[in-house]
This record gives sequence, C-alpha cells and structure tokens, in this order.
Amino acid sequence: MRRAPSLVRAVLLGGLGLGLARPASAQVGHDPASSPYEDLRGRQAATIGIGTLAPGRDPAGVAPSGGLMLTGRYDLQLTRPLWFFARLGVAPSLERPIKDPLFTDAQRDAGTERHPMVLTEVGLNMNLTGNKSWRRIVPQLHGAIGFVTDGNTTFDLGGYKFGSAFTVSYGLGARVTTGRAWELHADLTRVHWKYTYPDVYGAGSDPLVSSRQLGPWVGNSVIQIGVSRFFFR
Repeated sequence: MRRAPSLVRAVLLGGLGLGLARPASAQVGHDPASSPYEDLRGRQAATIGIGTLAPGRDPAGVAPSGGLMLTGRYDLQLTRPLWFFARLGVAPSLERPIKDPLFTDAQRDAGTERHPMVLTEVGLNMNLTGNKSWRRIVPQLHGAIGFVTDGNTTFDLGGYKFGSAFTVSYGLGARVTTGRAWELHADLTRVHWKYTYPDVYGAGSDPLVSSRQLGPWVGNSVIQIGVSRFFFR
C-alpha cells in the first residue's frame, strides 16, 4: 500500500516532464500554426521617431509651448520581457513667454523668446506579453530618469531662465511586429520636471505665483511614433 504515493509521484513528474518538453511556441489551447502569439525578433533595436512635446502649464505661465520633437532611441534586451532603453528627443524651436514681475496684469507680458529643447532619458521597458507578440502587438510599460535643457544660460528681464532640469517619466507603448526586422513603435510618455522661479516671482502685493510655488513639479506629455530596426535575433 505504501507504493501508491510513489507511483502517483512518478506519474506527476512524468507528466511535468512532458509538459516542459513541449515547444516553447505552443500556447495552451492553440495550435502553434494558428496561435495569435509569435516569438519576437532581435535583442537590440534602433528607432527613429517623430512626435510632439506638450508641456504642462506651469503656475507662472513661462513654460515653453508645445511643438514638434524628433527622437532617436536604443533598446537592449536584459531578460525576456525586460529591456533597457536610452532616448534622445530634440524639439528644434519652442516659444516661451517672458514675464516682468514688476508690472501687473497685461503689462507683465514682455514678449517671447525661442530656444530648442533637448530631452535625454534612460530607463526600463517591460513587454506585457513577455518575449512574444499577441496578434502582432506588444503592449509595454516604461519608466525612466533623465534631464531636459534649452541650452540657455542667460536670464530674461524678469530674472528667469529655463536652463536644465532633472526629469522622471513613465508611460505606455506598443511594438507592432511585421515578421521582419523592421517594426513600428509608438508610445505616450508623461515627463515630470521642476521649474525654479526667482524669488521676485513670489514677492509684492500681486505676485506671479505664491511664495510656496517657487519650485513646482509639472507634468508634460511626449507622444511619439517611429520605425525600429531589430538586430541579433
């Protein structure tokens, strides 16, 4: 009678071994030839994209306006679902309002200036379907840190410059496979950075901002679509 548990264990282990021996491309309930899942290509990728930067409205109203952004991106597979990525985005020319805090109402508007804006990020990207696509789609989540700069080192007449700022971002993406090395990629990213206003913005009887808002964090959106080339299958 004591042999029954041993026999059960042997059967279970044998069944487990058969299950592990199945081809990786076969999915439960799907014939591999007609499965909606497909193995992904490549362990590295280079992407060129185009999109738009839509800055959030900062309390003082001196943020750069939205505009075209050109992007380049490199991806490296770390594990089956997890990828490292680095992205460079360049907005060639964004307009920014200039405010003079010594005046009130409409008199504060002191014109505009234009500067390019550069966004650099490094982070991690997670494929939600692992190392496979589902009906040629790979939904993704990503997060990153980086910095943004307009390259300007000169203060305007109100004592403010955008300069450079640390960034934290997160978002959603999608990889669209084609069965070849060339694929499409799209993503929506929420990028947060901090504005640093001069003290004069919070001074006087009618300040531009509250003295408690001289360093606000503001969320900004980047929408991108691009073409990717994958390497090293």
